[in-house]
Amino acid sequence: MSHPITVRCGFDAATGLYVVRDSEVPGLVGEAPTMRDLMCRLPGLIRDRLGLAPDAAVDVFVERVVR
Repeated sequence: MSHPITVRCGFDAATGLYVVRDSEVPGLVGEAPTMRDLMCRLPGLIRDRLGLAPDAAVDVFVERVVR
């Protein structure tokens, strides 16, 4: 069983991309052209950042923020 990880994401008007704004994972960065694309990328980015196996279970909760 994995620990749920909350990631706050939002749209960056300057770049036209959805980006990670804040996360429980130190140093987590990510961007994608759509929120859906970013959400699909997050588990892999988190596994890489935490040094987990590629098939490790990661529960990601995305909170959309406006800034």
